Amino acid sequence: MSRFRLVAADLDGTLLDPGGQVTEKTRAVARALATAGITLVLATSRRFTGAAPIAKALDLSGPLILCDGAQLREYPGGTILASNALDMLVARSVVEIIYAHGLRPIAQTSEQHRERLLVAPAPCVVWDANYLTLFADQIVEVPIEALCDGGVNPLRVVAFGDPKRLRAAADEIGTLQCGWQILDMGNYGTAELTVFSPTASKGNTLEILAKRMGIPLSETFAIGDGINDVSLLSTAGFSVAMGNAVEEVRAVAQALARPNWEGGAADSILRYVLEAE
Repeated sequence: MSRFRLVAADLDGTLLDPGGQVTEKTRAVARALATAGITLVLATSRRFTGAAPIAKALDLSGPLILCDGAQLREYPGGTILASNALDMLVARSVVEIIYAHGLRPIAQTSEQHRERLLVAPAPCVVWDANYLTLFADQIVEVPIEALCDGGVNPLRVVAFGDPKRLRAAADEIGTLQCGWQILDMGNYGTAELTVFSPTASKGNTLEILAKRMGIPLSETFAIGDGINDVSLLSTAGFSVAMGNAVEEVRAVAQALARPNWEGGAADSILRYVLEAE
């Protein structure tokens, strides 16, 4: 019998192959976890919109850690179990800084049955076409001064663009009460900046979820590859870094898997959780 009762797995670069797909080997491991009574939780930077198809492909039913830990939702119903949104006043300052650097701020909001992208007017250069095309049905265009003006606090504010501009904006944003991260190349073909609550992280939300489920952290297992997975792997009772993981993730992990193009996540879950080595 496995000593783990909860498995938290990152998606992109971890559970998914390089093409963003779920392999049959990963499906088989997910089925084996369910048969063993072990909960598989997707812990991802994606919103519910992007994570739900993966949860469906894995035939999951239960909680999802979303938006880098800014939200905990139930699949398939979508019920919000916990949320850690960005403070409205901080979000306004973030929006102003991003716009001043010639970038377009996008505020991500999430209510019980609706996710929206509040989008400011485009600057001279547009870097976010791929992202906005993919989620066109969620876009609400508003003036820059109304982007974070009352209503629902944004879970995150994001921007896409030239890495130098993003880093210049991040230098200013870093003086505010918030967390942020930059990906030099994200899933939408360009660099991206994400700004969120200073207490929002995958690790914090894993702790919230484990407590909610009555599971000691010592009985949780986590696997990931990116800088946003450091808190997740640091919190879990046992953690594995992917072979394609950044150094910061490798430094906190207790074991190393093969890279995602070799199915390392599925193999590691099988070895350390299901076979309980």
